[in-house]
Amino acid sequence: MTGGGLLELILLSMAWLFFAAGLAANYHVLRKSLKAKRGKAIPSSLGLVPGVVGSLAVFFTIPALGKYGVEVPLPWLWILLPLLIDPYCLGGLVLLLVRK
Repeated sequence: MTGGGLLELILLSMAWLFFAAGLAANYHVLRKSLKAKRGKAIPSSLGLVPGVVGSLAVFFTIPALGKYGVEVPLPWLWILLPLLIDPYCLGGLVLLLVRK
């Protein structure tokens, strides 16, 4: 493995871990904010950063998989999926529409 390949592996791993941890933190903050009573302090979220990092991780993972012969169907759908999953990105708009 070359130095560039090792660096790519390290950065992609860090991006995926940040996305997973940030997504869990955002859902935790969302749950707390929905259950909070008026006037009670609400923790702040990470905003849209985990969704954007997840999209970038997918964007750079797809060509890395292509090197090994794995062809990903509908790559743009997979790139947009982390933005839809994160409640403080596009997923928040979907939650607002569905919420009663």
